[in-house]
Amino acid sequence: MPGSNQKSTSSEPFSREAVERAIRFNTWLLAAVSGTISGLALFSLTHLSLLLTGVRAGQYLDLLGIVFPGYTASPRGAWFGLIWAFILGSISGAFVYQTYVRTAGVNALRKLTLQPTTRQVIPTLTLMISGPALGLALGLLTALQLVAVSWWLILRGTAPESYHAALLKYYLPGYSPSPLGAIVGGAWLFFLVYGFARLFAGIYNRVARWNNRGGTHEQ
Repeated sequence: MPGSNQKSTSSEPFSREAVERAIRFNTWLLAAVSGTISGLALFSLTHLSLLLTGVRAGQYLDLLGIVFPGYTASPRGAWFGLIWAFILGSISGAFVYQTYVRTAGVNALRKLTLQPTTRQVIPTLTLMISGPALGLALGLLTALQLVAVSWWLILRGTAPESYHAALLKYYLPGYSPSPLGAIVGGAWLFFLVYGFARLFAGIYNRVARWNNRGGTHEQ
């Protein structure tokens, strides 16, 4: 009967398929926002540096040309930087969101949405952060980026000339601009970022708990 179908549908406002659709939409949205912000930030920074320092702008910004082919601290190079930063920012944003939501966020959503017979009243609360999930997402992202950049330098044949890449060995023991050294450095970077993310989440969650005192959660 139409009435019974409508009731059944309204009693389950969320489903597994709806959750997956929301995750896909949020992934594309976050990728677009992260990419746009990253691209415009580098584009604006390049022009601001040119305005303030003139020819000296390329002293440091030109180093990005190692990672972003075609980029230089110039009006033309800024467009290359915008495109490459948009691509990298989009991939990074999507990766962080997918990693986080698949390890923490989706589990919380499913507990909430897959119980249609339970009425839940959620007050205005500050959301908590999953430290392990955030650490995994950011740690993997930064580690993979270091490995990718190092291998890109090797493929371009500029790894031995990269003075700034060589400096990382003082902060990441065992790192060198080589295939194995990049993996070792990536592993160190993962653990460092993972630890900082757990620390950040711990501090944030303490503040959130303090802010949520007096809140209610009825089922």
